[in-house]
Amino acid sequence: MRTRVLIGLLSALPAWAAADDASELLAKARAAFRLNLGREKYWNWTSVETRWMDRSGVATQRFPRVASESVILGEGRRCNAVTAWGDGHAAYLKDADPADRCTAYNAIGTPFDVALLLNSAKATVATHAADFITINVQPDKSRQKDADYSVRCAASIQATIQLDAASFFPSRIEGRVEDSGCNGSFKPVMHETPLTREPMQSNFRKGSVFRVEYSLQKDRFENAANSFWIPTLQRYDNPMNQVAEVLYYWGRQFPVIRRGPRLIKEVITKAQEFGAGSTLTFK
Repeated sequence: MRTRVLIGLLSALPAWAAADDASELLAKARAAFRLNLGREKYWNWTSVETRWMDRSGVATQRFPRVASESVILGEGRRCNAVTAWGDGHAAYLKDADPADRCTAYNAIGTPFDVALLLNSAKATVATHAADFITINVQPDKSRQKDADYSVRCAASIQATIQLDAASFFPSRIEGRVEDSGCNGSFKPVMHETPLTREPMQSNFRKGSVFRVEYSLQKDRFENAANSFWIPTLQRYDNPMNQVAEVLYYWGRQFPVIRRGPRLIKEVITKAQEFGAGSTLTFK
């Protein structure tokens, strides 16, 4: 009888109890994240980005809002392309062929590699709850000199990662760039102008604070294999270069007139399943 009772108690334990080691949980999270990427082909989405200079919670300068949509090519390659600017500027190649639009714009995503962050060796389990598991990740100095920028950047981040208890998908990631591995520069490609610029400093670097929230989009036919986690909210609070004269994004540049110590960017995304008759919204 006692043996049967013990077996019954063990079988009633939640899924995380059998594998509460942080490395094992993160391995499951990486697998869930990669599996989810293959499901984006069943979904469309639109995003709206807003940017502003911030000083002690007050916007000192706002920049034009930009709306974009997902574009998919025959082989499944994805990109996001601009559909509208808040200042009325015409969207570049808005009515062009998808191949041309994907050449003009890069795929949108987080400025750090989520899968590499989930590969951290500096992780501990913080809490277990019925619906989620929380894992804390610390910077990994042993990888901050790696030749690969993506590895260096992920190794410079301190983060709190919330895993969905049912699927182990990383449904919420909050963190801060503690070290210089994300510092970098890029040479912007300007649209509709021959203007060329010297390499510009990336906004996502040491001192940046971020939050990424994913929401599960359920397949309308209840086929779990087609359901998709999408980042419905992204917020980045970045230190602003106080000598910067312009801000560049989506093929355009804007003069910095009223500086603030921080540059804020928010991205709100809504998804719609292929063939669905209405747009899904999220809390």
